[in-house]
Amino acid sequence: MRRFTWGRGVLVVGLAGAVAGVVPSGVSALSIRVRCRATAVVTNYGSGTVSTIDVNTKTKNRTDIPVGPVPSGVAITPDGKTAFVTNLTGTVSTIDVKSRTKDPTDIPVGPAPVGVAITPVGTTAFVTNFGPFTSLSEAVDAIREPTPGIVGTVSTIDVKTRTKDPTDIPVGALPLGVTVTPDGTTAFVTNLGSGTVSTIDVKTKTKNPTDIPVGLYPAGVAVTPDGKTAFVTNFGPFTNLDPSTPEGIGTVSTIDVKTGTKDFTDIAVGSGAVGVAVTPDGKTAFVANRASGTVSTIDVDTKSKSLTDIPVGANPNGVAVTPDGKTAFVTDLSGRTVSTIAVKRKTKDPGNIPSGLSPLQVAVTPCRR
Repeated sequence: MRRFTWGRGVLVVGLAGAVAGVVPSGVSALSIRVRCRATAVVTNYGSGTVSTIDVNTKTKNRTDIPVGPVPSGVAITPDGKTAFVTNLTGTVSTIDVKSRTKDPTDIPVGPAPVGVAITPVGTTAFVTNFGPFTSLSEAVDAIREPTPGIVGTVSTIDVKTRTKDPTDIPVGALPLGVTVTPDGTTAFVTNLGSGTVSTIDVKTKTKNPTDIPVGLYPAGVAVTPDGKTAFVTNFGPFTNLDPSTPEGIGTVSTIDVKTGTKDFTDIAVGSGAVGVAVTPDGKTAFVANRASGTVSTIDVDTKSKSLTDIPVGANPNGVAVTPDGKTAFVTDLSGRTVSTIAVKRKTKDPGNIPSGLSPLQVAVTPCRR
């Protein structure tokens, strides 16, 4: 079998984050403040760094922040003070957003942590642990032929003390994306290897015994600000790990949060659907199509996709919408840039923002004076 290294922008790494490229639950629905000085935080898995971008001026700070090896997912506390970054080598780094400094001690979690989400009250971080793999080729084998009975886990971290709960939560196979409902009661986890979504009771940290079947290779997940609907991206079929050559089109499954039931019909989007984010007004879902080089937009009420997708940079992966709802930030994994989209017009802004090597996921801080 063809061998791969962790450094290549292939499926496992490309699908990382919870969505991945998803604004942490509770951030997108925050009220707009005067003189918003929001910051976009981008993980660069190829350079082991985090870039920060001024949302208003769309300029990147010249100095990137070193974190752990192979950074993947990112989430920001609701107060905008701290960014949590998962490192595929088994740790979580934390960054003081204002001073742009990393805590010298990383937090050990489970094997190959990918996605991260923080509860709306900012007390707990949920981290998906993709699996105990020593190389990407082992992860590839697990995706193509999942081992019967294989179980992934979710670690939880006390945000204030930066300590991990000693007991991880078993979920489905190869957990990837994670988000928390706006009311803070439930965490949704996509299981890439199982084709399912697990739900976790945030208070008791226990998984619902019944997972929700969705599409093929579910990756990202986002919940609407009203807490009614979860949008789940399904990467779709592929024959190899070159993300530019999947066999078929990606889809988006929608789940009724209250009942835990999936809508019968999935929504067809572009090839290799990965990141997903919902606008603060709850009207539109943005989906990054990694293999198509586009972003699809979905009307949340009608669950219908716009006929025209938005061309962005090479291999778009993560997506986040600013708290004022005006701009979507999209990481261009192979382009070493970040694209921005005017939400109202659904058009890409001219020019891209430089980032570190292989930008993977993006989150945006709440606005502050």
